[in-house]
Amino acid sequence: MSRVEVHKFGGTSVGTAERMCEDAAIIARLPSSTQVVVVASAMSKITDMLIGATTAAVRGDRAGALQAISAIADRHIDALSQIAPEGAPEIRGEIQRITDELKELMAAVVLLRELTPRTRDRVLSTGEKLSIRLLTMALRGAGLAAVALDADTFLETDACFGNANPLGVVADRTIEAALRPHLDSGQVAVVTGFCGIAPDGATTTLGRGGSDYTATLIASAIDADEVTIWTDVAGVFSADPRVVPTARCVPQLHYREAAELSYYGAKVLHQRTMIPVAHKQIPVRTRSSFDPTAAGTRVNSRHTPGSHPVKAISAIPGQAMVSIEGKAMAGVPGVAARVFRCLADRQISVTMISQSSSESSITLVVPSGDASAAVSSLNLEFRTDLSHGNIEEVVLTPDVGLVACVGLGMAHVPGVSGRVFSALGEAGVNVLAIAQGSSELNISLAVHEDRIHDSIRALHHTFDLHRVDTGTDSPDGLDIMLLGCGSIGRALLRQVQEQEAHIVERFGLRARVIGIADRTGYLMNPAGLSAEEIDQACTTKAGGGRLTDLNSATPSSDPEQMVEDALGYRLSRPVLVDVSDADVSPGVFLRALSLGADVVTANKKPIAGSLSDFEALYATAEQHRRVLRAEATVGAGLPVLDTLQMLLATGDTLYRAEGCLSGTLGYLMGAMEQGEPLSAAVRSAVELGFTEPDPVADLSGVDVARKATILSRLAKMPSVPVQLTGLVPEDWAGMPLDDLLIRLETLDASMTARVQAAQDKGEVLRFVAKIEPTQIVVGLSSVPKVSALGGLQGSDNMIVFTTERYADRPLVVSGPGAGIDVTAMGVLGDILRIAAERT
Repeated sequence: MSRVEVHKFGGTSVGTAERMCEDAAIIARLPSSTQVVVVASAMSKITDMLIGATTAAVRGDRAGALQAISAIADRHIDALSQIAPEGAPEIRGEIQRITDELKELMAAVVLLRELTPRTRDRVLSTGEKLSIRLLTMALRGAGLAAVALDADTFLETDACFGNANPLGVVADRTIEAALRPHLDSGQVAVVTGFCGIAPDGATTTLGRGGSDYTATLIASAIDADEVTIWTDVAGVFSADPRVVPTARCVPQLHYREAAELSYYGAKVLHQRTMIPVAHKQIPVRTRSSFDPTAAGTRVNSRHTPGSHPVKAISAIPGQAMVSIEGKAMAGVPGVAARVFRCLADRQISVTMISQSSSESSITLVVPSGDASAAVSSLNLEFRTDLSHGNIEEVVLTPDVGLVACVGLGMAHVPGVSGRVFSALGEAGVNVLAIAQGSSELNISLAVHEDRIHDSIRALHHTFDLHRVDTGTDSPDGLDIMLLGCGSIGRALLRQVQEQEAHIVERFGLRARVIGIADRTGYLMNPAGLSAEEIDQACTTKAGGGRLTDLNSATPSSDPEQMVEDALGYRLSRPVLVDVSDADVSPGVFLRALSLGADVVTANKKPIAGSLSDFEALYATAEQHRRVLRAEATVGAGLPVLDTLQMLLATGDTLYRAEGCLSGTLGYLMGAMEQGEPLSAAVRSAVELGFTEPDPVADLSGVDVARKATILSRLAKMPSVPVQLTGLVPEDWAGMPLDDLLIRLETLDASMTARVQAAQDKGEVLRFVAKIEPTQIVVGLSSVPKVSALGGLQGSDNMIVFTTERYADRPLVVSGPGAGIDVTAMGVLGDILRIAAERT
C-alpha cells in the first residue's frame, strides 16, 4: 500500500518564485509511490496587504484599496513569469479572475463603509488561492502532475467567520471525497490552507494557525501516514532563539507537550493543529524548507525518555494579573464558579489561574486588552460581597508575562519546582503567581513583563537546554570522562565497575563512563559506554594498541575535543578525570570547569605549571561552582591533600611539610640498601609499575618537585622556586628504556658509594622534599636510620606536617605511595567525594 503524506508550506516558504521552486524540489524528491497533498499559505506579507486594502476600503479610500489589489496581482504575475517563463495563460487568467473579484469586493466595501466578518473571510482567503496556483505550476515544472484545489469548496465548517470550526465527520467525508480521486490518479493535490466553507456556501477562515490546522484536518480525513509543516525555522526550539541564542531544536515532542508550548507562545505550531491527528496518532514533523536536510522536530504519541524532565521554555507577553482577595471567601462555595461565569459572559479568556490553599484569594491572568473589562465585570459581579466585606478588593497588576516550563518528564521527578524558583531567585526575578497541573506537564509562572527574557534565559540555563539530549532518563548519573587509558586508567575503570553496586547504594548514583581518550583519539557515548566497549578499549590498550584502532573511535590529538563533544550533551554530574602523563593544557581543565564539569586529576603537570595557570584553574572552579580535586597528584592513594585541607579549613597554619613523596624513589633507596645497583633497581621498579611512564620524571626529581609545588600552593604559601637536585639530569627524559638503563649503569658505582657512606654513619639515603614559606628544597638526603623517614620501607611515602597545632608532635601521614592500584584508588576516592557533594 502506498504511503500518504501531507506537506504544508508556510508564507515564507512560498514567499518568492525561487522558494516555490525549492518547495517543488522537496516534493519531487519523495518516492514516486507516495500520495501527496500539499497545503499552502499565502505568499509572505500578502495577507497583510489584503488587510491593508480592506482598511482603506472601510475608510472610503477606493484608490488606495484598488492600488493594494493591483500590487498583489503584479507580485503574483511577476512570480508566475519566473516559475513558468514560457507562459501559463490558464494560471494568468486565474490570477486575473481572483484579483478582479477582489476589486469588486473592495468596491462594495467602499460603498457600504462596512466590512462584515463574512466579507473579510472571503477577502483574506484569496491570498492562499493565488499562492496554490503558483505552487501548482512550480510542481508541474518539477515534473509532477499537480492540481490546485480551493478548500472553500469542500472543507465543511460552521459559520463562525474569522475562527471557523470544522464540522467533524461531515468535513472528513467531504475532504476524502474531494481529494481521493486526485491521489489515486497520481496527482499532487495542492490545497489552500486557512479557509473552509460554511453551511450556506460562504468562505470561512480558520483563525491563527489555520493553514497548519488545514493540513492536520486533511491528514486525519485521509488517514495520512505523516504531516510535515515546512517553515523558515528548523523546528520547535527549546526557547525563542532571539532570546536565548544557544537554544536548540527539540528533536521530539509528545502531542501534549507541543500543544502546551504552542499555547504559551511557541509560534511554530498552533495548539489546534494537534487535535485532528492526536487521536489517530499521525506524527507531525516541523522542518525548515530553507534547510531541508535538517531533521526538525517530530511530534507524536511517544513519551521519549530524555536526560532532563524539561523539554522547553515558552512565554506569553502582554498579560495582566487580576486577584480577588478576601478572608471571608474561605469555605464559601461557588466563588470560583461566579468568577469564571462572569468572565465567560464577557468572552474574556483566562490564561492562568492560581488559588491559595486557604481559599482567601483567587488570582487570574488575562490578556492585557481584557484587563479593564475583567476588573469591571468582577467588581459588578461581587458588588454586594465587596460592600459587606466578604471580598476585600479586586486588584489589577498590569504588565505581566507568563513563562512556562514544559515537559512530560517532570512527572514524578522531585525538585523541579525547587530548581525553577532557585534559578529565578538567583536571576533576581520575582514570581507573582504559579500554577502547576496534577499531570505535572507544565509549570506556569507569572512575572513582570520586563523580566520575561531574564526568566527564560535563567530557566534555560538551569535545565541545560542548550545542550543535546542524551535520549535517556539519567537524573542519577555520575558521568565520567577519562583522559588516559594506560595502566592507571585501566585500573580505575576496573575499580569503577567493581564498586558500581556500592556507589549506587551509598550515593544513589550510577557511575557511567561516557568517554575515554588517549593521545590518538577517543571513544564517546553520552548515554554511557557499554561494558563490552570499555573492555575492548582496555584490551586494545593493554596490548600496546591505540584507541583509534577501534572503529568506533574519533581520531583527535586534542583532549579538549572530547571534552567539548561530551559536554555538548545534557549530562547529570559530569566529571573529567585525568590519569594521563601527557602535557595536558590547563585550557582543557578550564574548558571543562566552565562547561559545568568537576575535575579530578592524577596528572600533576596542569596544576604544577605556571602560578597564573594554577590560580586561573581554581578561580574558574569557584566561579562556576565546580570542584577540582587532585589527591592522587601528591600521595597516590594517601590522604595527603585531604589532611592538609582539613588542617587549613579548621584554622590551622602550616609551618613546614617535609617527607618522602615518591614511592618510586623510596623503593629504589630500599633496594640499594639491600645491595642492588641503581640500574637494576630501576629495572625492577619499572616492571612493578612503580615509575612514571618515563622513569626520568622520578629519577630527576621533577615528579617530586611538582608534588612539592602543589603542596605549597594548596597550603597558600608564597610562591618560591624549587631548589632541585636529582639523581639524573632532566635532559635524559624521553630516551628509550634500554638506553636509559645502560646510562644508569655508569652511576651504579657512585650511588653504591653514597649508600655505603650513609650506612657507615648509621644513616640511610632518602629523597626528601621540604616545603616552607621561604623555600622548597628537593633532593637526596642522608637521614638517621632510626628516624621516621629512615624507617620507611619499600614504596611507602611519608609526609610530616608541622603546624601551629601540631608543633611539638607533628602530624604524620604514611603508607603506600606508588603502584597502579593505589593511585587509581586515590582517583576513585576523589570521584566519590564529588559524588557525595553532588547528591
